[in-house]
Amino acid sequence: MRLQLLLLLLLLSFSTYGQKQINAIRCNEKITIDGKLQEATWSKNPEFSPFIQIKPEPGKPSKSQTSIQLCYDQDAIYFAFYCQDPPDSISKVLSLRDDYNPNLDIIGIFLDTYNDNQNGFYFGLTSRGVQLDAKIAANDYNDQLNLVWHSAVEIVENGWIAEIRIPYSALRFPQKEVQDWGINIGRQIARLREESSWVAVNPDLENMLLESGDITNLSNISPPLRLALIPYVSTYVDEIRNEDNSKSLLRSFNGGMDIKYGINEAFTLDLTLVPDFGQVVFDQQVLNLTPFEIQFNENRQFFTEGMELFNKAGIFYSRRIGIQAPYKVTQTMLQPNEYLENVPGSSQLYNAFKISGRDSHGLGIGFFNAVNAEQIGTAVSTLDNSKREVLVSPLTNYNVLVFDQNLKNNSSLTFTNTSVWRAGSFYDANVSAFNFNLNTKDNNYNINGKGILSAQLDATNTLGHNINLNVQKQRGALIGGLGYLQESDTYDPNDLGFNYNNNRRIFEASVAYRNFTPKWQHLMKWSMNASFSQSYLYLPNVFTSNMFSLKAFAVSKKFNAFGLNAGTALQPSKDYFEPRTWGAVFTVPQFAFFNYWFSTNYQRKIALDAGASMDIYYNNPWKQYAYNFEPRIRLSDAIFLVYSFEKELQINSLGYAIPFATPVQSYQGILFGKRDRNTTIQFISLDYIVTNRMSLSLRLRHYRSTLKYQNFSILQQDGSLNPLPDFNGLTVEGKSAYDINYNAFTIDFMYRWVFMPGSEINIVWKNAVFSNNDAVNVAYWQDLSGTLQNGALNSFSIKLIYWLDAQQLRKDRSFLPR
Repeated sequence: MRLQLLLLLLLLSFSTYGQKQINAIRCNEKITIDGKLQEATWSKNPEFSPFIQIKPEPGKPSKSQTSIQLCYDQDAIYFAFYCQDPPDSISKVLSLRDDYNPNLDIIGIFLDTYNDNQNGFYFGLTSRGVQLDAKIAANDYNDQLNLVWHSAVEIVENGWIAEIRIPYSALRFPQKEVQDWGINIGRQIARLREESSWVAVNPDLENMLLESGDITNLSNISPPLRLALIPYVSTYVDEIRNEDNSKSLLRSFNGGMDIKYGINEAFTLDLTLVPDFGQVVFDQQVLNLTPFEIQFNENRQFFTEGMELFNKAGIFYSRRIGIQAPYKVTQTMLQPNEYLENVPGSSQLYNAFKISGRDSHGLGIGFFNAVNAEQIGTAVSTLDNSKREVLVSPLTNYNVLVFDQNLKNNSSLTFTNTSVWRAGSFYDANVSAFNFNLNTKDNNYNINGKGILSAQLDATNTLGHNINLNVQKQRGALIGGLGYLQESDTYDPNDLGFNYNNNRRIFEASVAYRNFTPKWQHLMKWSMNASFSQSYLYLPNVFTSNMFSLKAFAVSKKFNAFGLNAGTALQPSKDYFEPRTWGAVFTVPQFAFFNYWFSTNYQRKIALDAGASMDIYYNNPWKQYAYNFEPRIRLSDAIFLVYSFEKELQINSLGYAIPFATPVQSYQGILFGKRDRNTTIQFISLDYIVTNRMSLSLRLRHYRSTLKYQNFSILQQDGSLNPLPDFNGLTVEGKSAYDINYNAFTIDFMYRWVFMPGSEINIVWKNAVFSNNDAVNVAYWQDLSGTLQNGALNSFSIKLIYWLDAQQLRKDRSFLPR
């Protein structure tokens, strides 16, 4: 009888655990968002809900109590939280919007409005009233969008109160009488480095939507009219360099508009007309000696917000639109004896729109289209150094179509198609991808993969394919998996995607052990990982490389983290890309690598990230060393400084010799060289948060890389190098045609004032110097001084953005604080 009673109690406890609910109450009065909770709706004594730790002690109760209250009306859903804590212990740190740093006290809402455990919204609020929000898709958080919602914070005797109003126009939910929304609530307590949740979340997956509760009694609400007009005006004063190297000022005035329109309860149209991206931060330029293209981050807001569906297949690289045309396109109009002297940094985007959403059956649909102006560059003749203007990229139309079907157990099927249509004699392109992601019922095991077909449409209509398959155990202490990737030699998604190189087959295997509750008193968690990979060319089917590596990671009870990584190539590698000539191969000596890093507790006013690495090539003088350190200093609750220093040294490295000038001597064959490379990167980030809606931000970066050759060799058919002792690589001026000293110095300074939700004023100053010469022996600080004396180019701009909500314009706005 006792055993039966015990089993019954256990069953009831598990049932209750799986059905955790928050009861929604309909508001019968207007709620003023001021953090005071003076309305009758909030007047009842709040009930404290037990929160369960995710970190640092998974599964244990939170050390501070939190109460949750919820109500709703026809326009919005409201939340009131009472976060218990001694007032002198509550974090007073101000931060930028969407800055998830560990020095903040945060209360966060995870809403799953279709209750599919995969797609949702996150709304967070710090104890200083700074908003955080994100769109959640398959446990990935896109915080680039800034939703329009209202919040307030009040510090009280035994803690702090957060009051939040989320208008339905900020959400997507089905049209039905009774809503079925999933919900979880998370809380971060900075001084304890504690993260906890209302519904317990297992740290082996940390999926706040998969492990969530429900909102009950949310009924008789309708998706509202969602129409927002966001006009902007901007003015620029740019300092430009003329052909005679003199400078002049260029003034401009711009205007345009973004439009957001809810086609129905599920789908939204986002449209940008004559956009202005002049205030985005500089790219982090580097000296690229590889045969592959460099991938940069997308910083244009229209291409970062609401792009979850379009990015799911991994074949959409939005910088192709107006910034980074494929190499093949830029060479189309060149004569055999010409090269491009420069490629414009960007061209005018005429317009772009995207339609995206997900219906009540879990089908996500996305359609994106953009039209971009042509780009003009300068072609230089190698015969007589004459120059002419040349069409680098024509008028181009880009579009992306996506169908993404949610399945049970956090699974999905996705079809994506991208198309590029170019005016004139340029080729067109089309890529189609099918992705699948399947989980077992308990999400312990996963199988995922994709098949992609690329087509470049010209006289030859070149087709290529990509096949990828992965099987893995993803939950529990012991995890691991197997993977296979195959890309044909003709696979090329780079007209609207990004792929470093094709023509490869890769086999991978990995196993890891994780311990989230170690018995050793000094550790909070640790993990170890072992992996092996072996690669081949797709065509011909020949071996290229293999690698075995070990990783270890740990976090101490004092929240200091550290890691080790070591590995070795099991034999010399065969590099078919470095020679830049198809059919040639370079034999890379067998090597081993080792790196170590640590990161101290970010809760301290001064924290430090640092690391060091070393690569050693067997029976070869080629060596590589690198180290970095990054002090993070909280000068006050409103001022945060980060200084980063990185140094990388390559000694006696071997590689294809790229000429930056014309050498006097000639040679026959593929030229390689032994060289030393010295790269230094310094970066300063300074944020001054004036209020929770006003900030000043400074980003300063200096990148310097020098390359100095010792001698040269000719690549042999077997992949070895034959020395070329009589070749010195000098120009007619007696300078090295191959040595280079490259500098990139940039400053981005921004003042931002969000004077009302969705509306802001941005004042930006940008400063940049990009230079290269042969001064490889000049000391670092002397070289920096000389670089700055070359004369920086400056840009000063002011931009006003105003949010006009069509629904709110016709309603009483008395819910806002005065």
